[in-house]
Amino acid sequence: MEGLRLNLNALKPAAPKTDAVQATAKRKAKAKTAEPIEESWRKIFAMKLSDADRKRLTEVKAAMDAGKLARDPADCVNKAGNPKAFSKAEALRLWKTLQEAQREETLRQMVENTPDNYELITTEERFQALIDALGNETIIAVDTETTGVDVYTDVIVGLSLTLPNADWHVYIPVEHVDCEQLSREYVLEGLAPVFNDESIGKVLHNAIFDIAMLRRHGFDIKGVVWDTMTAMHLLNENEGDRTLGGVGSFKLKDLAPKYLKTPADTFDDLFGKNTQFKEVPLDIALVYAAKDTELTWKLYEFQRYHMEKMPTILEYYQTVEVPLLYVIVDLEANGYILDLDFAKEYGEKLHRRAEELRKELVAELAPFHEGDEPINLNSTQQMRPALSKAIGKELPNMDAKKTLKPLKDDHEIIAKLLEYKNIVKLSGTYIDTLPTKQNPTTERWHSRFNPMGTVTGRFSSGKDEEDKTQQGFNVQNQPQEARPMFGPPPGKLLVGADFKAQEIRCVAYLSGEPVLIDAFLKNLDPYATMASNFYKRPYVEVYKNPDGSDTKARKQMKVAWLATLYGMSDYSLAHMLGTAKKEATEFKEELFGSMPKLSAWLKANEEFVRKNGYVWADLKARKRRLPDAKLPRKNIPYGKWNDPKYEDARKHNSRINRALRQATNARVQGSSSIQTKVTMIKAHEYCANKPGWALWSTVHDELIFEVPEDFTWEEAQEIRDIMLNSYRWGDVVPNGTDIEVMRKWGEGVPVEEWFKNKEAV
Repeated sequence: MEGLRLNLNALKPAAPKTDAVQATAKRKAKAKTAEPIEESWRKIFAMKLSDADRKRLTEVKAAMDAGKLARDPADCVNKAGNPKAFSKAEALRLWKTLQEAQREETLRQMVENTPDNYELITTEERFQALIDALGNETIIAVDTETTGVDVYTDVIVGLSLTLPNADWHVYIPVEHVDCEQLSREYVLEGLAPVFNDESIGKVLHNAIFDIAMLRRHGFDIKGVVWDTMTAMHLLNENEGDRTLGGVGSFKLKDLAPKYLKTPADTFDDLFGKNTQFKEVPLDIALVYAAKDTELTWKLYEFQRYHMEKMPTILEYYQTVEVPLLYVIVDLEANGYILDLDFAKEYGEKLHRRAEELRKELVAELAPFHEGDEPINLNSTQQMRPALSKAIGKELPNMDAKKTLKPLKDDHEIIAKLLEYKNIVKLSGTYIDTLPTKQNPTTERWHSRFNPMGTVTGRFSSGKDEEDKTQQGFNVQNQPQEARPMFGPPPGKLLVGADFKAQEIRCVAYLSGEPVLIDAFLKNLDPYATMASNFYKRPYVEVYKNPDGSDTKARKQMKVAWLATLYGMSDYSLAHMLGTAKKEATEFKEELFGSMPKLSAWLKANEEFVRKNGYVWADLKARKRRLPDAKLPRKNIPYGKWNDPKYEDARKHNSRINRALRQATNARVQGSSSIQTKVTMIKAHEYCANKPGWALWSTVHDELIFEVPEDFTWEEAQEIRDIMLNSYRWGDVVPNGTDIEVMRKWGEGVPVEEWFKNKEAV
């Protein structure tokens, strides 16, 4: 009878669904309903976005709204077959699709709208017509297209020229893929008479690169009269700073839209980062390459027009910066030789010492470390509390320069840590990596030199910003410990000559301060002279201690002077002097008050930049533009300096203060850079007439020559004459130089001692 029982539960009304069941049902229903695209966009733009992503997403939305872009059907549903909401990730993928479509359209329009005066030269007949036309030109624009930026290994695949009189812009392919073209040798041989004719001026953008590339193939280009990249630095050295209205770089494609009102797509935008120019179809290559020289020419005309309004700058540019281009090409090409055995031996020694220090530090910090594992010396989170306990003083941070270095004399463990960090940096950045940077073609090490490496015109070195290899290195940044890796070739020596006290001599000249001028006329130390004048003590008492170290008085003079020269605030000066800010300010005011002419000059620099927004280097050869100096100050009520409410005003006023402090530094560094460059040109001319001689490097305030081992005392004196007399600080302040001879860089002996020892042998 069991089977006949009624299921009474089945007769009961259905129980209501639980909240969980209802929520599940809603989710399933929602999953089958597509989220409106506008709602997706609302959510995307509500996210925290970078400026770049926001711009890209805006472009995608505009294209979708205009019906030019649509979602990929595969992205519209998930694996379950339900509608998939539009996401930020999908939108950014669509941006790449949009970019590709726009790129293809841009290339199509480039070819379709090729100007009538653009011509592709691929036959001997048309090439000869070009050579004939070049004979009617007095100045032309030139550019090379290459396989890369290694001027010793990469090759030229084409050349473009602009002929202004003929209003003709041509591209000559010489090594493109699968096309009819003239050979590189034929083209370069044909152009050689024009390129070697100095009566035909040449205009280039980044001339150092193109000169070096042509020399890589055994040809030269003489008569370069203008480099639009270096000229731009003189017209607006702030072009690389977007906060001051610059475009962010000195590249032609960035400058053209701003100054020529001409859009210019970059190579990567048009062809992608992995494409080589030799792979670009010739109809497209023509428009791209010919436009480069046309833009270079137009930028030259623009720059020349404006620079002619500043005749002192124009004269300086033509007589110093342009000739310097050839000096730099030779300097870079000469390259460096490394003693790899020394590097290996020294590297092993450093690694052993680093391991010793690591073990000692780990052991000494173990009682103060709370972790179970040995302390990680590279972890600030672990090191700061442990080191604070070890020295019995709370460390605000682990800044090596500002926090640790001032404590190293009082705490051996900090001295060990700083030594360890220095060795690790030395090994990783220099000793271990430099041997891998040898150029495969020249088998030397090459550093790029930028004559406009700083806004004041100082040199910098390193590698080309577009160089994707790991060969470039900064020779000027090599620490003393790493320098002995570098040496001359067999049978050669290195001779270093510096500009002794270059910047303070410049100040003596520009300010006319008698205390400084008298020091240099008497060949005395300027800092000890200032200390003697300030403290009213004999020179010998404030110059050196009995053990040969600097006196406290001389150190104070140097610190105060460098802080002022380099535009440091009084807070920084106080930190360097180890005193309070008020005391540091009073000390500086009293010090410069004891030298009235210098004090007046410093004040005049500040007043001039506040009024004009720039300062001049010597002989008005170049300007340093400091527009922030002219800004009106924002009011911050007394006692509210640190109030977050006035943070923007504080930053604004700090920019003004920084610009005012930079005025003096800009004048001194700008003038000193001119002295260095003029002297380099003279040194290069001298070396060119001496077989076996070369300018080896410029490092800060020093020129280094590569000379034959049998060089003479008379030649050493000729180097001295170049250093002392190529560029003088007027007729009152004499230049100074110290010369040393080296078999390894950094291990030199004074030239007098070198020849004395040589005679003894």
